[in-house]
Amino acid sequence: EMFHSVNSISGSQQQKLTCRNLFFDLVRNAGTPSTVMFIKEMIEQDQFTAFESYLAITTLAHYIKAPTEELIYQIFQLIKSPSVQNKFWLKGSAHLVFANIVRNACLGSSKNVYPEQVFGKMCSANNNKIVEEYIPHLVQDLKNAQTSVEKQIALYALGQLAHESVIPLLVSYVEGKTQDSSVTLRKNALWALSDVAHYYRHQLLPVFLAIAHNPAESRSLRIPAIAMIMKQQPETVQLQKLAVSTWFEQDQEVARYIYSTLKDQAHLKRESHPEGSYLYKLSQKAQTVLPLAKPVPMILPTIKVYSGYLPKLEIGAYMLNSLMTLSQSTTEFYHKTEYFLKQVQTTPVEMAFHVAGMSTIAKDLLKTVTESSESVLHPQLKELIQKLEITPREDSKIELGAWLRLSDDINFAAEINHETVSDLKRKVLSAIKDSGLSVMSKICGKTPINHQNVFEELPYQAVVPSDLGLPILVESQMTYFYSVQGELNVECSFNKPSASLEVASKMSYTYNGYAGTISPFTQELLAAGINIHRSTNLPVKTIVEFEPSTSQMKVAMTQNSQVSSNSQGIDVHYYSVKPYVARKPIVFKDLTPAVTHHNTKIIRSPASPKSYEYNFGQSLGLDMSVKVETECDVFDAQTMIDSWSNFNYNPVAAQWFFFAESALTAQGMPTARYHSYSVVHNPSRSSTKAAEMSVQVSLASKVESQEPRKYTLHSSQGVQSQRLQENSRTEQRLGECLRKVNSKIGYAINAQVNTKLIGGQPKTYTYSITAGSGHNSLKHKWNLHFENEQNTEMKKLCVDGQMEYPTTSSSDAHFKYSNKVAFGNTCDQYYVNVEGQSLVSNKQRQFSTYSIESEQCHKATQELESLKEKFQYVSEEDKETRYSLEKKHSEVSKKMHMFCNKKRDQSRALDQTEFTITTSQELPTSVYSMAKSLNTAAKAVFFQYISKVSQPTLQNKIQVELTFNQKINSVSAKVQSPKENVVFENIRMPYELQEVVPLVAGKNPLEQSYKAITGKSWYPKCTLGHGYVQTFDKKSYTYQIDECDHLIASDCSQSSTHAVLAKEVNGLKHITIYQGQSKVELRPAHAYSGYVEKYVLTIDGQEVQLNKNEEITLKSSSALEQITAFYSNDNTVEVETPYTKVTHFGKTVSIEEMSMADGNHCGLCGDYNHDKRADIKSPKGCVFSSTKLAALTYRSKSSQCKPLSQKIQEQIRTEESKCVKYETKNTHAKSIFDSEVNKSHSIRKHTYIFKEDKICISQEPVAQCTQKSMPMAMKKKTIKYVCLPEGRVAKLYAERIERGESPQELRHQPVAFKVQQDQPISCRPRKQ
Repeated sequence: EMFHSVNSISGSQQQKLTCRNLFFDLVRNAGTPSTVMFIKEMIEQDQFTAFESYLAITTLAHYIKAPTEELIYQIFQLIKSPSVQNKFWLKGSAHLVFANIVRNACLGSSKNVYPEQVFGKMCSANNNKIVEEYIPHLVQDLKNAQTSVEKQIALYALGQLAHESVIPLLVSYVEGKTQDSSVTLRKNALWALSDVAHYYRHQLLPVFLAIAHNPAESRSLRIPAIAMIMKQQPETVQLQKLAVSTWFEQDQEVARYIYSTLKDQAHLKRESHPEGSYLYKLSQKAQTVLPLAKPVPMILPTIKVYSGYLPKLEIGAYMLNSLMTLSQSTTEFYHKTEYFLKQVQTTPVEMAFHVAGMSTIAKDLLKTVTESSESVLHPQLKELIQKLEITPREDSKIELGAWLRLSDDINFAAEINHETVSDLKRKVLSAIKDSGLSVMSKICGKTPINHQNVFEELPYQAVVPSDLGLPILVESQMTYFYSVQGELNVECSFNKPSASLEVASKMSYTYNGYAGTISPFTQELLAAGINIHRSTNLPVKTIVEFEPSTSQMKVAMTQNSQVSSNSQGIDVHYYSVKPYVARKPIVFKDLTPAVTHHNTKIIRSPASPKSYEYNFGQSLGLDMSVKVETECDVFDAQTMIDSWSNFNYNPVAAQWFFFAESALTAQGMPTARYHSYSVVHNPSRSSTKAAEMSVQVSLASKVESQEPRKYTLHSSQGVQSQRLQENSRTEQRLGECLRKVNSKIGYAINAQVNTKLIGGQPKTYTYSITAGSGHNSLKHKWNLHFENEQNTEMKKLCVDGQMEYPTTSSSDAHFKYSNKVAFGNTCDQYYVNVEGQSLVSNKQRQFSTYSIESEQCHKATQELESLKEKFQYVSEEDKETRYSLEKKHSEVSKKMHMFCNKKRDQSRALDQTEFTITTSQELPTSVYSMAKSLNTAAKAVFFQYISKVSQPTLQNKIQVELTFNQKINSVSAKVQSPKENVVFENIRMPYELQEVVPLVAGKNPLEQSYKAITGKSWYPKCTLGHGYVQTFDKKSYTYQIDECDHLIASDCSQSSTHAVLAKEVNGLKHITIYQGQSKVELRPAHAYSGYVEKYVLTIDGQEVQLNKNEEITLKSSSALEQITAFYSNDNTVEVETPYTKVTHFGKTVSIEEMSMADGNHCGLCGDYNHDKRADIKSPKGCVFSSTKLAALTYRSKSSQCKPLSQKIQEQIRTEESKCVKYETKNTHAKSIFDSEVNKSHSIRKHTYIFKEDKICISQEPVAQCTQKSMPMAMKKKTIKYVCLPEGRVAKLYAERIERGESPQELRHQPVAFKVQQDQPISCRPRKQ
């Protein structure tokens, strides 16, 4: 009846919808059996909208108050109904929710408490329907699933159930024993065990360990298995084995993930762990085993844990972020935040998303912005592919999925893959075909927006009997509310398309908790409690409009109708803490919250009330004020600092626990005293009634020897370019910016911002920002021009600078930097100019000759030469000796490559840096004050490193000299200014910055920083040396190319976008590069003793002159399709294409791959998937028994080449006829699980004893033998006991312990006594 009454309310459509939304939320939040049955009826009769049905089902597990067996069965009937089963987007969520309810109500959960002491048992694990109906239905749904998305959701539902009978089925899917097995399904089955694995830790932990340690297993399972291991509280010896495995791990991503996990856990401080956090013991174990792991230099780990405890508030939290590269094309991100609120442990948000097929998407996008002719293969490359019989590798398929869990048990999930994308395309095209342009009518025009939501977090109600016979009522709730109203208007005009959004929003948060009783005389509630309320009300209508044709966005804010007629102040933001006592009827009689009842009184403290008010906003025509009413002992700046100290001065912690803000004592301790503040806006006193802002963005670019182009967006033709005319002021600014940048490739952007305040005296503000950037090889330039026409003191700000990287990798290289900041009424009034350079000192050159890396390089080089000589005396028939030498040669060449590269970097490290700062004769006073503050702050921070302070020696400038010492990882600074000279010596730098500074000549600073931060190269490099090859995936092997072309690196997908070939003539490499229809050839022309003095470069058969220290453009069809060459002073040549950068050193060549790691490459440089296993496959994708034999298959079969011997050709044919494909070896998860089930005779479980009138429970779980087993060996151990008075609470704990739960709150209870007890070390089955 109420539902029909709400629907029949008279009023506007917006008012009706608002009433319906609020009624719907109240019904959901109630969670009583009657409201659940009402929701069931409405969904089955299709009375709810699609969104209401989805929201009602996804929040059902969160709000349900009394999930009895009968009610659960009714929910089961709901999820089986056609109204749910026929909607794919609702069916999966319904199964997840139902599984959650069964697990929480029937199988037990430490986070869900139901009123069983009042209403009786909700549900038990002995309910026959669980195994006879519920589980068979979910299993059948998995078997009937037609798409992989449906199968994944079905697996998650079974995992959420956590029943012991479904675990073997999930383990079977993890192993891949099912007919529909795939890596994706196996991975999802593994993740499905995430929430329930701790229930079956002894059986599942060995399975996870086996998967993690199986080198032949897919990375997509190994990394998730490692993540699962960390959740199961592994033993130290198990973590030790993981740490040691990093030294032998062939998969780089697995090794990085293990090291990153251990490192981040080990660096957590002991005092940062909240009580009850599982990370505490794990962190201690990680500290023990971390030294055993192979270090991976990185600043930003793949997994990051933030953990904090606030001792004054006695609350804490941890936040875990994990980025996992599961395969060459799949990346997953996982986030979890968990709160520890004294007696409550909750997970407010947990989420994950994954994406696959990014390389496929990138290729498709590149095709759309480049010329179609570029996708055509060069005839010679096409012929080479045909002769080598290269089988195209499959591009990875698109997958995109996300999962979100709120407040422990509200699940949202979405999954899209190539199947659903194809199906979606078909449905969209079919809809357009069937309805034609009428489809646009549903999109175009005005669409009203009216949405309200009430969300209840951590609802708790309890009725506790007392000795007086009166019930003690305890209730707490955290309520969130938000409302959004407005409309969306899409103008589908062909000439002037636009979209506008008009919205007004409100939001609030309320925490209310009380304890009290019911008066036996008046039947009123007598209670004491606390109310914390925060609300935000934006009393404006915001209109956002975007016009693509003019690249203009307009934002208008006006007062809504309710505000404009209001003469009183409006709270824009309000926060209050109110302790209170109440005497009122129960809420079911008067529907009035206790805090707002007229009989409710605020509890006052002995501290005197204090009120403060501060006005602001008058300069903008706004009457705004901040009002504070508080019972703090003292309210001043120190109080504000003390408030932040409660959150350890951490803004993230303050954001996490925004509800913990309170009044403070004079000592800074938090209290429950009255405290409130508000930001008030008075519209009647404000002259400004509205505000408008428009932003117009313009973009232009210039390529050397071409006219500047301006880009515009058209609705029908997309992005179009035209010649920059410079007719308008905006175009003049763009042209001026491009001229100042003066680069071979330059870009400029202008943003014109107009702001208008509308009211009594309209005010207009105009800002113009023009920024430009460009680069010439290793030189980057920038220009920024800012104008503020209203500011009388500083109308303009101009920034003009450039940064020139070392254009040679020799030790004579210089890094130059200059930046001029000019400002004032013109860009000539004031200026600050910074000129700097970095170079390699003589001391650094000497260091590179005697460093440890230099000695190791020399030693490895000599050993490599010795091995080459031994090769000459070993016959082809002596396979064992040759194999041993080749293996040794590969290991030594890898060491030589690593140490010699490090030595080369040391010899080019720009360890000496000089900066000179000059200024105009006069500067504003504020600039001088800022400079003095910075000088004082620098001295305070680095006080311990000051070695000398002397009289000034310079006038009118500041000079700074920095000297880096790589040996001890420190930097010394000498600062000379007109005031004084100061010397800082050996300032210690963080270990993480060791790879960031000093810069290295010839390396891009961004690439160098990226490698230091992530631990891997921005662009993976393959090295083709003299007698060895090191692949993109860092696999080294022995191979000597000859005078015949070899395919070194190539895109071997269907696209075949590029390829690099090489041959060796007289010990020197000749390189051929194919890019689209272009062919680039590079070979040494003159050499002396192996040292190349000159190169010959041709593009499509035409020779191009190379000049030292000059970059030339070989081809430029667009900004994204350029081929350039650079000849450095140290006689190396770099040829860069959109996909590769080839650097020719004469005897050695390096190839950097600039596309994504997709595993679709082939050639001597490997498949490029970050995995050394089976790195060199044959053109047909076969794995040969010999890497050298596989490399020979990439030797050109041209008639100009000397053919291979008959014996080698026969070996290749034999290997190709077998064509062993690389396959992962699935871990025998099921047999391991079954074995652990059979031999697991010990469990960890709390023990309890009765002592007088109390029940005493062990504070921690203790080892016990199962019923059908007996101890093999015993040891004494001290057990701590917590005692509780006998009664319902104690009985509840006993029941939870019998179910195998481990109540975390026992750790917070005081220890009653300790006792020495025998504990089994191991157990064995009893004899029958």
